[in-house]
Amino acid sequence: MRMKPQTEVLIIGAGPTGLVLALWLQHQGINVHIVDQAHAPADKSRAIVVHARIIELYQQLGIAEDLLALGYQLPATNLWVHGQHRAQIAFQSFGRELTSYPCVLSVPQDEHEKMLERHLNRVGVHVQRGTKLQGFVDHGSSITATLFHEGDESSNTHEASFIVGCDGAHSAVRHAIGAKYEGETYKPLFYIADIEGKGGMVFNGEANLMITNKSFNLIVPYNTEGHARLVGITRLNNDDNPDIDSPDHDNKINFEDVRPQIMEALQIDIEKVNWFSTYRSHHRIADKFRSGRAFLVGDAAHIHSPVGGQGMNTGIMDSINLAWKLATVLKKTQMSDEAKHRLLESYEFERRAFALAILKSTDTGFTSLTSQGIRGYILRNWLIPLLIPLAVRFEFVRKQIFRGASQLICNYRGSSLCQPSTGVVQSGDRLPWVQISKEDNFSTLRDLCWQLHVYGDPGPRIDQWAQKAGVKLFTFPWNVRYAEAGLIQDAIYLLRPDQYIAGIFEGLSVESKLDEYFLARGLC
Repeated sequence: MRMKPQTEVLIIGAGPTGLVLALWLQHQGINVHIVDQAHAPADKSRAIVVHARIIELYQQLGIAEDLLALGYQLPATNLWVHGQHRAQIAFQSFGRELTSYPCVLSVPQDEHEKMLERHLNRVGVHVQRGTKLQGFVDHGSSITATLFHEGDESSNTHEASFIVGCDGAHSAVRHAIGAKYEGETYKPLFYIADIEGKGGMVFNGEANLMITNKSFNLIVPYNTEGHARLVGITRLNNDDNPDIDSPDHDNKINFEDVRPQIMEALQIDIEKVNWFSTYRSHHRIADKFRSGRAFLVGDAAHIHSPVGGQGMNTGIMDSINLAWKLATVLKKTQMSDEAKHRLLESYEFERRAFALAILKSTDTGFTSLTSQGIRGYILRNWLIPLLIPLAVRFEFVRKQIFRGASQLICNYRGSSLCQPSTGVVQSGDRLPWVQISKEDNFSTLRDLCWQLHVYGDPGPRIDQWAQKAGVKLFTFPWNVRYAEAGLIQDAIYLLRPDQYIAGIFEGLSVESKLDEYFLARGLC
């Protein structure tokens, strides 16, 4: 007979995905242990963009304001083609009717991680550093992991109910479960730099995407004072260079090598380069996100081109999706094994589908920006400069751009957790955000729990059902603004702990329909 595991969830990797997973699990009363191979937190980072959907979800644990205070809200992105300004995408106006955070937040990943870790430390959880996973055995009812501690070169075993790989592209957990990591490495060599400079046209507190015939450069400011992140691809690698794919070739490139192409894209005055590095980007996705009691999250499961700043945000949403499901399985001892299995299986169904969609869109975007053929030339020189300024004149297009970029568009339609529905807003969708006067319907979502929303009159028996079932009920007086957002008057909206709609119930016998929903999924 096996002993009770010493940890409920063992987390491998303390990047943003691992730290978020630990915070969300601990908040739900789950005992976690988190380890990381690095001996200290990172002091440099590639990721810098945090999107609106992540900030919304950070409200649940009361850390959204801390992140906002740490970062800088980008008001807009400018498009430049051969040094000519062609369009401006104004995030604050594009998303102001969609979320209380109509922005793109610029915050370096290392600062983001430190903030998350401070919150984790405050609740008594500390990252065990200098520790890597050597392997694990899945016993069916628990796992036994072997951890190697680099400080004293010792190993020990650690018992846990579940193990989650948040350990990046070279994930030891992914290798252990035998998941394939299908995809390719992009040929262009990326560079990334932390710069300081001046120039009112570029160092103006807004992001700037600069396109030329053969490359692109992206400047993302940290503030309005000329401190920014510069990302691009080099034009130094070509088919005539036999050493293009060698690490030695990559490491020999410095900022002065790429400065001429930056100046060609746009005349800017770069006064200081704080650090500079090059890297290869990949687009890959694991063929499975789960095997038994092991799960993959973030870069361990999928990795994307940097176009759109989607990678880290997608990984964080993986963690929040998985956290409430693991917590439910661990806390609801009365659930059948089959019900637990189905709930945990929904993680892969929901998150792998979305990761595939993000991978395809970022790959298309990157390929379009970097293709050296005639199609790429036409796209960069004619279609992008002409179509984008025209498209952003239309409100519908502006909203779709913001929904897609901010990940508000993410939905789980077709999941086993969705009660079938039709209409503009359906089961599996993010609940539409609606603000009336100074109040909005997301204020109730700070609670990480199942809840009911009714826009209008809930009827006399719903309150009794909610009290009996232990599900919070919130009612909102009907307003035409709710109809404009796609919500139905007097309908019952069942919301999951991660703020997505599980079911929309109308008509007679709503209470029995709700009972059937929970009973069919073993959640009652």
